[in-house]
Amino acid sequence: MSVGAVSVRLVFLAGLGAALAACQSASSGSEPSPTERRVTERIFFGGTKLPEQKEEVRDLGCPAANILDGTAAYRTGDTTQARGVAYQAAINDLARECRQEGNMMRIKVGIQGRVLLGEAGKPGTYTIPVRIAVRGNGQTLSTRLVPVAVTIPASDSQAPFVTVDDSIAVPITAADPAEQYSVLIGLDPQGARQTGPRRQRRN
Repeated sequence: MSVGAVSVRLVFLAGLGAALAACQSASSGSEPSPTERRVTERIFFGGTKLPEQKEEVRDLGCPAANILDGTAAYRTGDTTQARGVAYQAAINDLARECRQEGNMMRIKVGIQGRVLLGEAGKPGTYTIPVRIAVRGNGQTLSTRLVPVAVTIPASDSQAPFVTVDDSIAVPITAADPAEQYSVLIGLDPQGARQTGPRRQRRN
C-alpha cells in the first residue's frame, strides 16, 4: 500500500472516529458540539444539515380567578334599615386569560358588576373599590386596590361597571401555573370612597 493511500485511510478513519464519537454523544442525550455535527453531516449525510433539536414546549394552564368569600357585595349608608342605604355595589361576573412572556405568565382579569341606589342615595358618580390579589404557595404574593368610577344618571337608579386589569405577572417555575397560583377578587369596603354626586360646572 502506498504512502498516499495510507494517509487517506488514516484521515478517513480519524473522521469516522469523530463521527462515531458525535453519534455516541447524541445517543447519550447530550448535544453534539458544532465540530462533531459538521463531521457527522459531511461523512454520513453528504453535507446535509442535521435538524436542530427543539426545546420542549410545555402546555401551561391558566390560574383560576374567583371571588373571595364575603366580598361579592357591600352596602353604604345606614345599613341597619332599608331607608338608610345609600347604594349597593356587587360583582356579577369574572373572566380571565393568560399568555406566556418568556419565563413569566401574564394574567388579565375582567370584572363586571353593578351599582344600585338605595332610598338614601342620589344619582352621581361613585368610586367602587375592587381588590385584586394573587396567591401562590399558600401565601398572598400581591394585592392592589383598583378604584372604578361608576356614574348613575339622574334618570336612573343603577348603572353597570366593567374594569380590566392586565398588570398581574407571575414567574413560571417547574410547577404548572394553574396549580401554583390563583387570583382572588372582591370589593373592599375599607377602601370605599364616595365621590359624588359630582356637580356639573356652569358656564
